[in-house]
Amino acid sequence: MRDGVRHEQAWEGVLSFVLVPGTVAVGVTAAVLMMDAGTPPAAVALPISVCALLFVGLMERVLPWNRGWFQNQGDLLTDLLYVPTQVIIPPLCAPLAVAITIASADCLSSLMGGGVWPTAWPVAIQVVLATIVREFFDYWGHRVMHKFDWLWRLHATHHQPGRVYFLNGTRAHPLEVALRFGFIGVIPLAILGVEGRVLALTAIAALCADVYQHANIAIRLGPLSWIYSIGDAHRWHHSRERGEADTNYGNVYLFWDAIFGTRYLPDDREPPTDAGIDGLDAFPSNILAQWISPLRWQTILEESQSAASRDATH
Repeated sequence: MRDGVRHEQAWEGVLSFVLVPGTVAVGVTAAVLMMDAGTPPAAVALPISVCALLFVGLMERVLPWNRGWFQNQGDLLTDLLYVPTQVIIPPLCAPLAVAITIASADCLSSLMGGGVWPTAWPVAIQVVLATIVREFFDYWGHRVMHKFDWLWRLHATHHQPGRVYFLNGTRAHPLEVALRFGFIGVIPLAILGVEGRVLALTAIAALCADVYQHANIAIRLGPLSWIYSIGDAHRWHHSRERGEADTNYGNVYLFWDAIFGTRYLPDDREPPTDAGIDGLDAFPSNILAQWISPLRWQTILEESQSAASRDATH
């Protein structure tokens, strides 16, 4: 806990280790039971993810990492307004995503002489393979958003908050949501012919870990820190220093960062508690202003530089 040294209770130590794998196990089990009971695979994600998000919000109060992040920084309303965008925008992309999928899948099937995805494999192995494939595309989708200025203008919305807590994981510009979660997160696996049950379990396994990515919880991952891009890994990703923030691109998992050399988890110090974007302090906090911020980018840069100059003279 960052707000002072105190003796850790035994139950807190155990809880910090079991929270993430336990939540994933419960979520996947619930998804299997729901689908076995007749729930369509496409319908299992929403109720499970909502329950997981509420649970994580509660756990922040039980096992906090930094109590200073409990204080509203004028961001709570904005974060609440962003929550529905994660639910509404991806389905709006569905017609175009389906059209792209059908055309691409037919082409791929013709080139390969039949189906591509190993549907005869055990479901658990298919889920692992689907996770690896899905995360590969999102890793690069996230990385290029840090690399190219015109994409960073969209992604900056996500990095603007000065704290990292469970609710601002949903903060993302609508165009980024459409690109990463309406297309990149859906089309590759659909083109390969992954079946609905496998898609659902892959999504649930990711969602139940993803709710911890921004959580202000003192999580201990141990060896799982090579697997999951949550907890300290993602706090480094939200550092104000771009050199530190341009790391740990995995949306849920960290294994592609380990492979491509962007995993950043120094063991000689803790992640910073000062989040945000250095040199971009004039970035708007209002949701509508954030939506049009890519069009006002030069003005935001100039206002940020002016503010920094004024601060330096006082």
